[in-house]
Formats: sequence, structure tokens, C-alpha cells
Amino acid sequence: MIRTSSFAVSSTLTLFALSLALLATPAPALAQAKFGDAEFQCVSGKQKAAGKYCQSVLKAWSTWDKKGDDAKRDASIVKAASKLTSSWSKEETKSSGSGVDCIDQTVSAGAMAATIDAATTDIVAEINTGLDLANKDDATCGSKLVKAAATQCGGLLKVESKHTKAAPKGGSGAKRAEGKTKASDKFSAAWLKAATCATGATEGDIESRLDTISNGAVYDTAVSPLVDAAEFQPVSFDGLTDTVEYEGRTYTPRCAFDGDEDYHFFVKRGSENKVVMYYQGGGACWENLTCGIPVCKNGADPISDDPDLASTGFADLSNPDNPFRNWNIVFVTYCTCDIHYGDADQTYSGALPDVNVAHRGFSNAKVAEKFARENFLNPDVVMVTGSSAGGYGALFHGGLIPKVWPASEVNVIGDASNGVITPDFLQNEFPNWNFEANLPDDIPGVLESIANGTGMPAYTEAVAAFYPDSKWANYSTAYDGGTGGQTGFYNVMLNGNDPIAALSWWEGSCAFGSQMRLQATDTHTAISATPANNYRYYIGTGSRHTMYGSNKVYDAVEGTVGGEAQTVVDWINEMLAYNPAAPATPWDNVSCTDCGLVLPGDPAPAVIPTPPFVAGGGPTSVEIVCP
Repeated sequence: MIRTSSFAVSSTLTLFALSLALLATPAPALAQAKFGDAEFQCVSGKQKAAGKYCQSVLKAWSTWDKKGDDAKRDASIVKAASKLTSSWSKEETKSSGSGVDCIDQTVSAGAMAATIDAATTDIVAEINTGLDLANKDDATCGSKLVKAAATQCGGLLKVESKHTKAAPKGGSGAKRAEGKTKASDKFSAAWLKAATCATGATEGDIESRLDTISNGAVYDTAVSPLVDAAEFQPVSFDGLTDTVEYEGRTYTPRCAFDGDEDYHFFVKRGSENKVVMYYQGGGACWENLTCGIPVCKNGADPISDDPDLASTGFADLSNPDNPFRNWNIVFVTYCTCDIHYGDADQTYSGALPDVNVAHRGFSNAKVAEKFARENFLNPDVVMVTGSSAGGYGALFHGGLIPKVWPASEVNVIGDASNGVITPDFLQNEFPNWNFEANLPDDIPGVLESIANGTGMPAYTEAVAAFYPDSKWANYSTAYDGGTGGQTGFYNVMLNGNDPIAALSWWEGSCAFGSQMRLQATDTHTAISATPANNYRYYIGTGSRHTMYGSNKVYDAVEGTVGGEAQTVVDWINEMLAYNPAAPATPWDNVSCTDCGLVLPGDPAPAVIPTPPFVAGGGPTSVEIVCP
């Protein structure tokens, strides 16, 4: 007779674990910090405890395969659940004693137990499929296979625990990968030795299920369950009264203009231990005319700025081709007219009435960073990006993010933010934001890039060299246009900061296109000569400003690599897969071939011809022809 099981741990086990968790969890101290080394120690301890629990549960099932004793199996699992809850409470108490709250960072012990119970039950069911456990040989075989799974589950989470513990000092992705490989090799050897029966399970399937348990346990301890997963939620500040303490400094988040001071950014939890830091665009201003109009987004609205309203491009989280669809996202709203890095309150006088402007972009970005750091403890991968003014926010805060998450893989993309500016602007207007005050002075070449006028190319070279494991990139169309596009602002600068020049933005198209391409190629040439070789560019066809929120990222072929067409999403996927330390997969520069073709939806003058826009080929019968 074949011995079978319901392969379901009694619901009383989960209830027992949950009740223990509730009884043993101390109330958080209101004054405690939400981030610190103690939190990494706490989460590391919880991950190790989760691994021990997974191993104990599977060992209990392994014994059951041979003995068939339900009561003994259940008692072993109850005991393991009790140890898990005790370990959870112990880690939280230790962290609390160091002044750091670790409770809200993770799921409860009971929730962790329930997840592992369900997954391990499925693993046992799969292994025992096709076996007659009343047959001694089958029972022994099944028991050994389940025991091999037990060892692997504990081993994987032990590796993750060590990685988390070392994360504040940079961790080691190589050591983590090496540890996982060793665990996998041991599991493979044990499986091969034990698999002498007609189990319906395969080694690959069971190992994949164990990886899922491990990855899930890391996610449930590294990503705070308090962050909403259903929709973006605003995090709001009173622009006149709220202050935020972070890294030994008091920040005062607010928007730029009086009467509309309140600041809001947005967050959404995903299902992977990865983070997108997205910096919203919206122009910039730097003196009486540009700020008096103003030519920038100057308010943050918890309703109209809600990223849930976006439904195209990489903002569409339902698109299966979106590489960021399952990532945690921090949407850093823009309202300070200073490319997210200003740190000065100014009164601008001139032809227009005096205008007071609080350039607090750096404060706003740092409070968003603080939230991200507190709720997404140790992401595997971080994408720092933004569009237009937000692209500059991404590039400059990207120079700070590797210190925020020192064990994470950091990628930085500036979308339509190539730093094509005039020397006059860099010397005379740029200082109005007090930009240099917060640049990292420990990175050689960063301060010099501003002081000596070499600008964005030299800055990128400096940060890419200082963080050789990070990856940096720029995207722009060849003639990025429109009043709010790169040519629009460049034309304003070329015309003595006259904002009216933005209305005839096309007059700057050729000058912008030439300088942008020169900067991109020179930056790549310089960085490719270093061991890091961690910078690439994508120059697309036409005059559209920004790509992140456009569906063209999926299907429009704007550039080629070696004659082969490549979409933006393909290029970004290559970036994510590329490892500067061991480049086994390609990540290339992409450049348009028919760069001047004006595509549907691209900005163009109302009257054609208006040089450099002339009648021509392509889908709109308009093209840009430069001397």
C-alpha cells in the first residue's frame, strides 16, 4: 500500500508561529532611527534564522519520508517555528538597544514561517511524486533528496546573511556568487548520489524552488512591507515647518516659490529586491527673467504628479517588456528649478519684479534618498535615472548613491541631460544654485569639473573612474528640441539668458547636436581607456525630448550597433547585464544613421522650411539639415 500525505503542515503550526511572533515582538521606540549598521546586523540575523528554519522544516519532512510519523514531524516544525520567532525577537531587541528600529524593516516571524511552510510543502510533494513511501528503498531515496534540499536552503540563506552583514562596508558580490556556486555544487552532488528512485522531481526544478525561497526571504527582510505595493503613495512635507535629520545634517524640504511650498515624493513597492530612483524633469531657472516667468516646474502636487497616472514607456509597469516593472520605485518629484541639486535661497532682481526662489532640490532629493535607504535596505541592483532636469539629478545624485548602497550594483542613466551649456552659464549663473557645496569632494576630479569649466564630461569621467563597478550612460536624440528641450535651454543660454529665445529653439539645434555628440564620444573615449570602461551613450534619431515615458523605447529603432538595429530597451537590458569587472556580454554605444529625420511626435517649427528644419524624407517628410 502506498503511504501518502496531504503535504500540508497543520494550520495550527502557522498560527502558533504567528502568536509567538506577536507575543515576542517589542513595541518600537518612537525616537529610534530607521537605518544604521545595527539594522544590517538585525536583517542578517533574521536571514540566517530563516535559513535555519527552512532547513529544519525540510529535515522534519525528510524524517517523515522514512518514518511516516505525523506527530513527530509536526512537533519538529513547531519547535523550529518557536526558534525562528525567538531569533526574530532577539535580533529586534539587539537592534533596538543600538537605537535602530528593525521591526518595520521585515515581515514578522510568523509571516516568514508561513511562506517557507508553503514552499517547502510543495517541494516535498514534488519530490515524493512517483514514490511509494511504503517501499523502504523509495522512502530512503525520498528522504535523502529532501535532506539535500534542506541543506541547500540553509546554505543559500547563510550566504545571503553574510552578504547583508558585510553590506555597510561594501559587501562582496563576488563572494556572494562564489558562496551560491559552492552551495549549488554541493546540492548537485548530493542529489546525484541520492536520486536512485523514480521521483517526478528534477534537480533543476527543486534547485529553482529553493532559489525562490532564498530570494523571497531576502526580499521579505530587505524590503519593508510597510511600503504600499498596490499603488504609488505620496510622502509629504510641510514646506514651511518640516525638517528632516539625515547624515548629521538638517534638511528643509520644500518647493521653490512662496505660496506653494509643500513637497511630496512618491514610492511604490515592487516584488524584487531592486530599486529605481527616478528624478522628475521640469526645466530650470537661475535669474530674474528665467525665474520670473518661470521656465520650470515650480510645484509638487500629490494628485497630478502621481506616477500611477502615467501609462507609457518605462512608466507603464504593466508592460511585460519593461525591465523595471517589478522593481521598487522612488519617484523624486521636482519643483525647485535647480536640477535637483540646488541648496540656496535667492532673491532675483532685474527687469521683472523681484522673485524669491528656494532652490532646495538637494534637500528634497536627500529626504527621498533617506526614505529609500530606510525601506530598501540592501538592493541587488539600483537604477538611478531621470529625464531632462531630472536626468541631471540622476547623474549628480548618482555620484552619491554608491555610498548609500555600497553593496549594490549601481546603474546611472541621464535621459536628455547631456550637460551642453555655455561657459558663461557655468561661470556666472550656475553658482546661483550653490551647486558645488554638495558635490563629493572625496572623488578626484569632481570639484575640478565645475571649477575649470570642463563640466559634465569631466564629471562623468571622475565618478565612473571612482566607482569602477558602477555603469554610466547618456541618452539623447540628435537634435533634442522643443521649448523645454535641450536645444530650447541651450538657445536661451546662447542668447544672453533671454527666455524668449526658447520660442525659437530650433536656432540652437545644430550647435547643440554637434556639441552633444562631441561630449558623448569624448567621454566614452576617455573612460574606455580606463580599466572600468563603464560608460556608453545612445544617440537617437530626430528631435524628441526624453525617452523614459515614451513607448518608442520598446519598438522604435533610433540607432544601430555595427549595422544592427537596437531599441532603447534592448540597450538598457544590455547595460543591466553588463559587468565592468568581467564583461562577458556586450554593451555598446548606439548611434543614429539618419539622425536628422523628424519622427512622428517630434518637435518642429510650425512652418517648414524653417532652417535647419526642411522638407525631406521620412515618416513626417521633414528633416534637419545642418551645415
